[in-house]
Amino acid sequence: MGAKEIKELREKLGATQSEFAKALGISFSTVSRWESGISQPDDTQEEQLIALKQLVDNKDVDQKKIRKMLGLMGIGGVIATAVIAGFVITNPWGAAITSLIKKSSNTGKILDLFKKNKKPK
Repeated sequence: MGAKEIKELREKLGATQSEFAKALGISFSTVSRWESGISQPDDTQEEQLIALKQLVDNKDVDQKKIRKMLGLMGIGGVIATAVIAGFVITNPWGAAITSLIKKSSNTGKILDLFKKNKKPK
C-alpha cells in the first residue's frame, strides 16, 4: 500500500496521524513517514492496512463507528470483530483470523456494530 492510499484511508476515517498511529500501535512519526513516502509499512502492517481498507470501503460500514472502535480496541480488535460479524477480509491476515474464529448465533448483532444507522441491540 502506497503513501497516497495510506493517507486516503486515514482521511476516510477522519483520523489525525496521531489517532491513526495509536490505533495501529505505532508512532505518529511512522505514519508521517509512510504518508510522505519516506518509509513503507512492513508486511504485517500492510496486511492490516489492506484489511482495514476493505472494511472501510464496504458501503454498509459507517466510518465514524470504525474510527471510534479503532480508538477503543486497535486495528487487530476491529478486524477480528469484523470477521466475527461476517465481513470477508480477502487477504492473508483476514484469512488467518477467520480460521481462528468460529461463527456464532450472535453474528447479526455484532454486524450491527459496523453498519450505518444501526444501533447495537
